[in-house]
Amino acid sequence: MEFIRPDDYLPNKKRLSNVNEYGIGLIGCGSIANTAHLPAYRKYGLHIAACCDVNEEAARATAEKFDIPFWTTDVNELLERDDVGVIDLAIHPEPRLEVLRLIGKAPRPVLCQKPLHLDLAQAERLNEEATKMGIILGVNQQARFAPAHKALKTVLEQDLIGEVYSIHHNMRSFQDQAGWWWTTMKNFNIVDHGVHYVDLCRYFNPYPEEWSRVHCTTAQLTKQNAIDPLIYSANIEFGPKGGRNPLMATLHFNNIAKASRSHSNTWWIDGTEGSLWCTQDTLYMALNKHKNVVHEIKLKGTWFPDAFAGSMIAFMTALEEGNLPPVTAEDNIQTVALTTAMVKSSQEACIVERADLLKGSVVR
Repeated sequence: MEFIRPDDYLPNKKRLSNVNEYGIGLIGCGSIANTAHLPAYRKYGLHIAACCDVNEEAARATAEKFDIPFWTTDVNELLERDDVGVIDLAIHPEPRLEVLRLIGKAPRPVLCQKPLHLDLAQAERLNEEATKMGIILGVNQQARFAPAHKALKTVLEQDLIGEVYSIHHNMRSFQDQAGWWWTTMKNFNIVDHGVHYVDLCRYFNPYPEEWSRVHCTTAQLTKQNAIDPLIYSANIEFGPKGGRNPLMATLHFNNIAKASRSHSNTWWIDGTEGSLWCTQDTLYMALNKHKNVVHEIKLKGTWFPDAFAGSMIAFMTALEEGNLPPVTAEDNIQTVALTTAMVKSSQEACIVERADLLKGSVVR
């Protein structure tokens, strides 16, 4: 029995009439662009028209490495090019508003690196400014397009497991290496790395109700290199409070597990008619109607680089079809609100309500 094929979850350009119409102008030639964005675009035959970085050597080296025909240190020069159809905004959050305003002088659709901003108020401001300037703004929350996660979502949408009532994620990893930038970043484990899984629990939610409440706890080891906790556990409610809502999610993240053989990244989704669970290379399904059988589906592709191509191709496809980006700024603000609530909950030992965080927000 075939539930899913690679074409269902791997990047696919078949709905783009001419991919060259969407020449990519990359702004930001740092590590993530060189190790993920550009290898993905090259693998899937996307047209990279130009690149830009304030560091001249970074811009030049990136252009030479990936045969990009034009490089510059000036965003305005990149925007003067007719072959730049979309912007890949791969810079850190702090300068994004300034660069977005430059793009507003010669508007192009922008796919912004995840999350829109680490700070909720700044994320909302970016969205407001983009709207004022007529910029189509999408967010490269690329974990949604990782083959395992896209496959899980695709099968979930087939309604094989009935009414979903539980989403659970367990992540075991290690990012406490001395000297790396993330060890000096406040709340890194939740707002940066962990944001992938926080966003995914919203992505897998099959109901229209947004998350409503969260309770998060953290733990910090003595003598760790990171300045903030590398372990979190979060209970997330969807719908009205009081334990009567039909769905809840639990996320547990141990990002300081030193034994690499113990590392894992596993999702479980339970419904009234069965269960789905997946690792990064295999999707499993147990259905009530198929007793004593576990369907095991080996998956093709990997998060790096396939997810980055998937995100960009989906963005381009939405543009061609006149649809909203697959991850809108408004959508991503709900994820940033959730990571904000998790940090607040863990620091103040309280339950945080989404409505309280988003009072007066246009995306409430």
